[in-house]
Amino acid sequence: MQDQDILTNRLMTIAAMFFCGLLLSLQAGCTQSAESSTEDQHLEHHIPGHKPKSYTATVRELDTRMRWLLNHKQEEGSQEKQQELGEIIDWIPELAADSELKHRDWDEVKQSSTELMTVYQQIDFADVDSSLVGRYFLLVVKLKQFSALSEMNKVNG
Repeated sequence: MQDQDILTNRLMTIAAMFFCGLLLSLQAGCTQSAESSTEDQHLEHHIPGHKPKSYTATVRELDTRMRWLLNHKQEEGSQEKQQELGEIIDWIPELAADSELKHRDWDEVKQSSTELMTVYQQIDFADVDSSLVGRYFLLVVKLKQFSALSEMNKVNG
């Protein structure tokens, strides 16, 4: 009987050690998954340095970046600046949605940003067509008007 008690105690100890080891390995796996999940979320929420913080800042960037590109089209880095400006144009509806614009004004901004992207994609910086550049800046002026409305709504709201 005593041998059976010793055997039972040993089996219980081995079983307890087995379950503790299993729990520790499962916990380590969960911790690793949580860390990689946090890393994945960080990568998903990476905000590029050239992304403007507001709709108003976006409209300013549309103007200043295009002027820079027109004056520095052959300089190193101008291709990257062209790509960044395209991304900024893409962000217009998102940043306008975060502004104080009314829904109908946002609809017009969205439409103007689509037109702006179409014009921008047609501009060849190696051989600039002044009529396309003129259309680009007219659309930027239109977007600036909505920027003023957004700022007014912020103050009055």
